[in-house]
Amino acid sequence: MKKRENQKNSIYEKILKIVTIIFLSTSPIFDCIFFHSRITTLIRILIILIILITTIFLYQDSRKKVKWLILYYFICTIYLIINYYHNQNFVSLFPNNFNYNFVSELFTILKLIMLVTLIFSLYYQKLNKKDYILIFKIWTLIITLSIIITNIFKISYSSYGEFLIKYNIFEWNKNIYYVNSASKGYFVYANQVALTLIILLIIFSYIFIKDNIKAIIYIFLISISMLMLGTRVSSLGGLLVFIFILISYIFFVIIKKEKFNKKSLLLIFIIIMWIAILPISPYQNRNIELNYYQNNEESYLNEFNIDDNNINNNLTKQEYIELNANPNLIPDFFYKVYYSYEYDPDFWINFINNTEESKINYRYMEKSIIKRIIKINNNKYDILFGISNTRVQNVVNLEQDFLVQYYAFGIIGMIILLIVYPLILLYTLFKLFKEFNFNNFINILLIVIFIFCSYLTGNILNSMSMIIVFSVLSSYVLCLKE
Repeated sequence: MKKRENQKNSIYEKILKIVTIIFLSTSPIFDCIFFHSRITTLIRILIILIILITTIFLYQDSRKKVKWLILYYFICTIYLIINYYHNQNFVSLFPNNFNYNFVSELFTILKLIMLVTLIFSLYYQKLNKKDYILIFKIWTLIITLSIIITNIFKISYSSYGEFLIKYNIFEWNKNIYYVNSASKGYFVYANQVALTLIILLIIFSYIFIKDNIKAIIYIFLISISMLMLGTRVSSLGGLLVFIFILISYIFFVIIKKEKFNKKSLLLIFIIIMWIAILPISPYQNRNIELNYYQNNEESYLNEFNIDDNNINNNLTKQEYIELNANPNLIPDFFYKVYYSYEYDPDFWINFINNTEESKINYRYMEKSIIKRIIKINNNKYDILFGISNTRVQNVVNLEQDFLVQYYAFGIIGMIILLIVYPLILLYTLFKLFKEFNFNNFINILLIVIFIFCSYLTGNILNSMSMIIVFSVLSSYVLCLKE
């Protein structure tokens, strides 16, 4: 009887495993503009919760530790309640106080705690190495083939906007506008795709070095796709990471006497190809334009000399801002849409008069606006509980993770909701110190690159797709040995 029950559980475990792998493998599809929405995100959250409940039901070991997961949910709930009451007393110069929404706040926190939820489920399901490699292969094929095919036929969206590209890879040269050639397929965010591809590049480089020559196909597809994306993280970051992996491998061969795989030298040809294409790639054209602007910045600025007497010459504060804001540095949607000069003109006058031009960029303006909002609210508890993710996102989309979460959730919220990232990093660091080898080095590199790119580019930690990527990555690092 007991044997039959065990067999029945084994069948259910296999079914759960298949469902989990299918769910994880198809994740990139929901990053496409056709499927990306709050509804599909909610569906994914529900699927993750169903996977969790089924895992607890089928795996006895998980039931022993589920109390810690429940405790974590309880802490998050308490934080959400405190955060809600804290934000009821919010004060600003804007009549709608940037439209705080409890449901939206709950939704964001739900997404963030899915990281712990999914890691818990994957840990006890104990997927094997082949399962993880299968997931990585499917991710690679879905992402790279969609980018490459749509680029070739010029039906891809630009990495820098929601419009179709005009030039494919065969038409690249140094004189074309990068916006019309950098392509992201039908994905919503180029930076999320770029980070996923860097992670996959590291994984397949390691697999190739460990004597799986077929992995070169995936490396080639990833490399071409990253050049097509044309972002700093994908084009330059990918190349630097690639070179770093090869140098690190040689280091471990020489210093730690690890087995040398001669086929690993084939990676040099991919690096040479990458370096050869980079000068005509969208990324390099973007650099040319930025350098041209910087070299001519002085002439632009001379056209917009600020006259402190303008306010006294029968000009309103809003007219003064429009007259003196250099459109090459401060686009009008910043003071007309994001943080309207109708309600806080003094901020923009001070910003225009007292900010060095060399400092002015989108991120600096975004951070300055959020700091101004916090200053006006003048609540000492903002540093602990934040001003809410809803308000931050309703003002500006600050593309710098960890800083976004600090402003949105405060120090306490950051610790509760993002604690997994430093814990996984510390775990991989401990493993490397315990056993200094190439495998453990690659593991910590994967985690460091993910965290660093999140801080560098933003729109990562709050993304359901990237939460799934890091969950799989963490489980891969936690559960598998070389």
